[in-house]
Amino acid sequence: MMPFDYEQQWNADGEVDVYHWTQAVEELVDEGRLELSGTELDYTVTYHDPCHLGRYNDEYEAPREIIEATGCELEEMPRNRADSFCCGGGGGGLWMEFDEEPKPSEERLREALEDTDAGAGIEKFVVACPMCMTMYEDGRKTGGFEDEIEIVDVAELLVEAIGAREKAGFEPATAD
Repeated sequence: MMPFDYEQQWNADGEVDVYHWTQAVEELVDEGRLELSGTELDYTVTYHDPCHLGRYNDEYEAPREIIEATGCELEEMPRNRADSFCCGGGGGGLWMEFDEEPKPSEERLREALEDTDAGAGIEKFVVACPMCMTMYEDGRKTGGFEDEIEIVDVAELLVEAIGAREKAGFEPATAD
């Protein structure tokens, strides 16, 4: 509860466009301002749609576009986009105790490694939410997946791709 009365709604008329960082970066990629060739990384990955970005804000493509721009091969999870299997961690689900076995995070990692077309060939489980990162790192440990898959944020792939590009002798992209 706020210690004061506040009845207005910020941006109620939608006069200010609000973007997730992946949408802003996708625009930079589309405009060629990051100068990624799409060959910088060579991982087979899957992407987990987070609840707030996906189901609540209907944004599914920006993170996928960034992943593909890095050169990664994206294999879709069996439950993805609006049908994603997510605990709602962004809404506080991260702090809930689950009596069920396996935990939702462990089940999701199992899906990544067994139910995607690439199966055990999935090297990285990509997220776009800090709550998901925490939840899946925990599931990776408690589910025994530590040697099988790495949990990374879309931003980590992007930074690695830009670093690989620069390491290959390309100059960093500059703002126009």
